[in-house]
Amino acid sequence: FVDQTFWPLKDWTGKIPEEITKRTGIKLKVQVATDAQQLPLMISSGDLPDMVFTSSQFQTMSKSEISYSWDELIEKYDIKDFKIDPMARVLNEGEDGKLYSVRNGFTSPEDFKNTPAALGNVPSFALRPDILKELGNPKIESLDDLVDVFKQVKVKYPDMTPLVMNPNAIGQYFRVNFGVPYQGWSEVDGDVNYYINHPKQYDYYMFMNKLFREGLITAENFTWNEPNKAKELMVNGKAFSINNLNSAPTINNEIKAAGKNFEIAQQTKLIGDNPGLFADSAGWSGTFITKNSKNPEAAIKFLQFMHSEEGQKLGLWGIEGEHWNMDKPLEDGGYPVFTFDSQDAVEQQKLGVVWWGLLADDGIYEQVQRYVPESPTSQAMIDAKQYVQSNPMLGAVNPAAGSDAQVIKANIDNMITNEQAKIYLAKSEAEAKKAYENMMKLAEDIGLSKLEDYANKRYEEVVKRYNEVK
Repeated sequence: FVDQTFWPLKDWTGKIPEEITKRTGIKLKVQVATDAQQLPLMISSGDLPDMVFTSSQFQTMSKSEISYSWDELIEKYDIKDFKIDPMARVLNEGEDGKLYSVRNGFTSPEDFKNTPAALGNVPSFALRPDILKELGNPKIESLDDLVDVFKQVKVKYPDMTPLVMNPNAIGQYFRVNFGVPYQGWSEVDGDVNYYINHPKQYDYYMFMNKLFREGLITAENFTWNEPNKAKELMVNGKAFSINNLNSAPTINNEIKAAGKNFEIAQQTKLIGDNPGLFADSAGWSGTFITKNSKNPEAAIKFLQFMHSEEGQKLGLWGIEGEHWNMDKPLEDGGYPVFTFDSQDAVEQQKLGVVWWGLLADDGIYEQVQRYVPESPTSQAMIDAKQYVQSNPMLGAVNPAAGSDAQVIKANIDNMITNEQAKIYLAKSEAEAKKAYENMMKLAEDIGLSKLEDYANKRYEEVVKRYNEVK
């Protein structure tokens, strides 16, 4: 059971799933969630399948009455060579200290640093190079330079919005350029802070308010519920630049399909004075073997294979020699050279590649899969890598569902959604400053200090536990 309604593959077909079956003897019957409530209802009724892949119910599934712990199955069936990173173990243990699953997408900071082709994410920012050329190709080497370009666009093309933003990515590119997180946690001077409490957030908000007051972004942008609205404006030639979740090639395909005679280009350099990306993720979804499993031995052996180097390369990249080749090891700067467009979701779906690999992904092989040296997307990720501040153990401080700290966090998040728009859309700098101060006061009234006290205590526990098992 895949607890992701967006999961693109509804059955175990394609060359990659078939090859996995050939090597493991396992063929999966796949059921994809129809909504977010389906798995909770299955858990409460006890009507669970052999295996469950979930993110939102990870903590709930990490209980002995629901799932087998991996360690008990590894010991019972004498499984050899099932290597679990000590940090990953600590980040995924249930409340009883047992390991029921490992979230995918986790990469140790050391592995990330020592694998040249491993690329993390960076918020996508793209613009119209044809219009930039008409402006005389002014340099964009700083945020001030970019604002100047926005102003030139506004003057020369009054019917065009200089910047549009996906509502799910509001300001992410600029937060990164200011060196502040746009979600999660960060460690500042030894203290764990919730993202909104980072000391440079104020500078970011004042910058965004300035963009609004100078007419470079619109008030309507902050009312959009439809994530594709910003993209539609780009495709229709109504906007100069976009801060988006998806990279430029995705939008260019739609521009071409619409019969337009222009393209957009992703910017490949961060231009802030002190950029920073905060990598605090402990991963996202993990695969559980439920107590309803008809063959837990086969299930744990399947996961052992999928977590192995062979299994991850197969699941994420395809069949060696047919779908990809390498000229040198990863640690020496090697990367897979694909015989198909590995970034094309349609091609991925035909093969059953990438998505099956996410059933067991230790991070590095997924990150290397993104490496396409000449593409602007990869160039942006390569540039951003130097600014990554990686501390996955911060990912373990998120409070448990239903806890007092989780309620505080949820209330603060809801408050931020409502209050930060008042900062963005303030009519003067003084009004923006007042709105910012009010937002932070409300956060404190809700319990920001209590939330951070919890996070710091939890962080100390995780670090202590890691030092015990590493």
